[in-house]
Amino acid sequence: MSVFEYKAIDINGKKSTGFIESDTEKSARQQLQSQQLTLLEVNKSQRKLSQTTTWFEAKLSVADTAIITRQLASLLQAAIPIDEALKTIGQNSGKKHIGKIVRQIRSSVIEGQSLAKSLTLNAKELPLYFISSVKAGERTGELGRVLDKLANEIQNQEKFKKKISAALIYPIMISIVAIVVVVSLLVFVVPQIVSVFDDSGQALPPLTIAVIAASDFLADNIELIISLLIALYIATKLAFRQENIRSAWQRLLGKAPVVGYLLINANAARFSRTFALLHESGTPVLVALTNAANSLSYLPMRQAILIATEKVREGSTIFKALQAQNALPSLSLYMLASGEASGQLSEMLNKSAENQEVDLDNYTTKIISLFEPLMILFMGGIVLLIVLAILLPIFELNQVNL
Repeated sequence: MSVFEYKAIDINGKKSTGFIESDTEKSARQQLQSQQLTLLEVNKSQRKLSQTTTWFEAKLSVADTAIITRQLASLLQAAIPIDEALKTIGQNSGKKHIGKIVRQIRSSVIEGQSLAKSLTLNAKELPLYFISSVKAGERTGELGRVLDKLANEIQNQEKFKKKISAALIYPIMISIVAIVVVVSLLVFVVPQIVSVFDDSGQALPPLTIAVIAASDFLADNIELIISLLIALYIATKLAFRQENIRSAWQRLLGKAPVVGYLLINANAARFSRTFALLHESGTPVLVALTNAANSLSYLPMRQAILIATEKVREGSTIFKALQAQNALPSLSLYMLASGEASGQLSEMLNKSAENQEVDLDNYTTKIISLFEPLMILFMGGIVLLIVLAILLPIFELNQVNL
């Protein structure tokens, strides 16, 4: 990521300066505008914000964030002052890194910073929608309620991710084991059998010749193949640091039969959830749209929603702006339109997300139930070919001897 220096005017009319990390100047401007800043100047800087970062720097995991948010919400709803609430959480945390971060946040609050600003300074891994929700909660005086909803949202997102990950573990493990078995047969078993055929001097079947050629290629080039795979992995990681390359690749994935459905609908559900949370917490619509878009991993959808946000800024309805960009699946769009027209936008967005999450869960289960036997049959077929390639010459040799 690049670092950009900015000068801006905040919502209170005060001058604000600082640095922000982002892929491009355009995305940096969008992030700053989502913080309700009027930009005066944004320039690329040579400064590296991550110079002081180490592998051991204290960071909040998703689980840690959910726990702290829930605890802080409960204490604030019990009318405990925010500095006392943070002090209590820091002192009673069972993890040193959590206690350290909470103490840093509390120090910023005591110095006069808002909680949103303190979180921005001391917990940089928190997403923009989280900060915006906290800011809205502070502005409306309903911080405890907003934090409670944030905790629910974080836990729901993590639960959904774990459910999808758990469903994918078994087929991935089957694939890995099958590949290891096939490579082991070709590299270690086949060469041992080949020596027997060489001594016999008999003509080998075409299948056996093909398997021996594959075995020789793997055995002779295994180090080169591993090196190329490592180089390909590193090159891919470096290339995907560029937003335009990631976007182009994801656009291709979005058109793929199974992966595209999962990618688009998972991100649409994420957008609906996040936008609903921000809207319900009192965040201005333009800020809510921008931050909800920036929470998405699928860049084509993020970019389409950000373009639609500018149309909303010009006076368009949310539905028409998103529809014009084809930013969301049809069902999500029409549920959003229904909520926008009836004044129940948050409720309809949450229902839309729930429907998509159920559909994704069912779809994933169905695909995996089809994939597992197909994968077993495919890899079993390859193993069978290798075994046949070994056995056919042996049968022929036995017939000659008889």
